[in-house]
Formats: sequence, C-alpha cells, structure tokens
Amino acid sequence: MIRPLLIALLAVPCVVGPLTVAAPAVAASCGAGGMPPEMFKTYVSGVQEALNEHGFKAGKVDGKAGAQTGSAIRAYQRAAKLPVDGCVSKELLDHLNFVQPKVYANKRR
Repeated sequence: MIRPLLIALLAVPCVVGPLTVAAPAVAASCGAGGMPPEMFKTYVSGVQEALNEHGFKAGKVDGKAGAQTGSAIRAYQRAAKLPVDGCVSKELLDHLNFVQPKVYANKRR
C-alpha cells in the first residue's frame, strides 16, 4: 500500500538529499532537505515496510524514524555494502525497492 506512493515520490525531482533518521550520533548529520513533514513520514513508512519485508527489524510501520528504524537502516546498509550513515536517502530507497538480487537479513535461529 505504501510502496506505490513511495515509488511515486521517488520520481519527484524536488526531493533531493538525505532525510533524518533518529539515531544517536548520526541524526545530526541527516537533514529533511526542506521536505514537508507528511512527505517525510511517507518516506520513513516506506523504508520501514521494505526493511521489515527484507528481514531487517525496523519495528512498527508508523512513519516515525526511531532508534529501531535507524538500527535496521544501518544493518541493511552494512549488508548491502552501502555507506553506513543511518540516513534515509533516495539512493537507499532505490536500493531497497529495485536492486537485484535483493538483500535480505541473515536468518537467525
């Protein structure tokens, strides 16, 4: 449900730059890029949904970039060999939605 809206938002040319993800020392380096709060919440919800689908435990899909979401983003970035900054970005969203082969969390017993 959130995915189609998220993909549509990715096509908006005015959306550029990293978005804030609440994480201890990293949040200060992330910015909302002048994005309206509703749009940011949609981005965060889409990231949470995709991370959960890929086995990274982002928690409840609520559009709030809390510590669990930030931790899941960093774990995904490490697994995907992306720069680990804990920030939501267009590149992260593209990677979550379109990269082949998909990156999944290791299955834990």
